Amino acid sequence: MKKRIPWGFTLVELLITIAVFAIIAGMAIPALHQEIANGHQRQLIATFHGAFSYARSQAVHTGAPVILCPLSPSLNCVDNWGLPVAIFSDSDRDRRPDDDIVWRYIQPPEHYRIHSRTGRRGYFAFGPNGLMLGASGSLVACPTAGNKQPMSYLAVNRGGRFRAIHDDDLDNIIRLSWGGVIRC
Repeated sequence: MKKRIPWGFTLVELLITIAVFAIIAGMAIPALHQEIANGHQRQLIATFHGAFSYARSQAVHTGAPVILCPLSPSLNCVDNWGLPVAIFSDSDRDRRPDDDIVWRYIQPPEHYRIHSRTGRRGYFAFGPNGLMLGASGSLVACPTAGNKQPMSYLAVNRGGRFRAIHDDDLDNIIRLSWGGVIRC
């Protein structure tokens, strides 16, 4: 008679495997949450970097001033960055889209509140030479309540160059190289 070789797993082996899996999953999930938060931050930065680059290039291409600002329902620039942000030509410099034509809309980010630092203007304007019209400005992206997202400071200098600085320690404070402090 042939000897039968048992195959399969015992209950003890299955319990040990499940316990090891639970320990590994418990260590991986917090890292996964942080990676998702970092992905939201990267997407926010890429969106605004692309928007500023597009506005600047359109100003050079069309030879007319181009505005990047949140638009009210009546198509006026307002300093409310919770609204969709629009990019449009503004030849008459009234901070309204020429012929009510908006080239591009950017929806407000889901995980951040955006605050402008534009000297109460609430908009960014590029001239036909690609330089900022008026003073440079910046945006501060603060995580919404309850989100462990990193804060970001998005600045555009007079030459139209975009840069982003991040709050890597998640204390909602960014220290700038010249000593300035940005808080959410």
